[in-house]
Amino acid sequence: MAISNAEPPGLVDLHCHLLWDVDDGCRGPEDSLSAAKALAAVGYRAAAQTPHARADFPSQDASLCEERLRALVALLESEGVPLELHRGAENFLDEAFLERVGRGEPRALGPAGRYVLVELPFAGSVPQLPNLLFRIRLKGLVPLLAHPERCSEFERPGRAEESARLGAALQLDFGALIGRYGRVARKLAERFLAEGLYGVAATDLHGPVEAERWIKEALAALEKKAGSAEARRLCRENPRRVLAGEELL
Repeated sequence: MAISNAEPPGLVDLHCHLLWDVDDGCRGPEDSLSAAKALAAVGYRAAAQTPHARADFPSQDASLCEERLRALVALLESEGVPLELHRGAENFLDEAFLERVGRGEPRALGPAGRYVLVELPFAGSVPQLPNLLFRIRLKGLVPLLAHPERCSEFERPGRAEESARLGAALQLDFGALIGRYGRVARKLAERFLAEGLYGVAATDLHGPVEAERWIKEALAALEKKAGSAEARRLCRENPRRVLAGEELL
């Protein structure tokens, strides 16, 4: 099976929804295969599968996601798609998630299991965010905050900087740089990028429609705005460090 500890060449995506029929991502094996081919075509060689770990999706069931991950690994191997898959989940930052963390079931990213991808509500405030991050860190985990530029909580002045100081890492959804989520998200993404607040960048890919085109465009926008060295840090070096459980650069 392609899941391994080996460090792959090329780009590494830590946030995508290729597992079929488990959440709001790919619909059926054909969608998953096409989306994986799109990632491989633009230079990705590894991707953590991050289905939503929430009660409103079947992907709440970790065993179902593990079964689907193994099926997708087999499919990609049979089709010769050079994309190494890793385990993960997109965890909603609430008490149910914190209870799972307390039980030692965080559904963390990759073989090392040190980093855990978490998402906040897109709308509304999260006044207890510092305390929630602290509770995760107490368990020896590093919270990786998904698409902060799309969450209204991070429109609060200084909130992103505070989260980074508290030991969280911020994950850029680089589709924001080409306007996929509107003007506000684009403006925040550009500011956080300019201030060096992001630890990694990811696609948050949910399906194959025009995926190769827009991912290429977003990668080009990232390199244009931040430079090739920063793009390499966000899309290659740090994602590999996350999978290995190492400190970010």
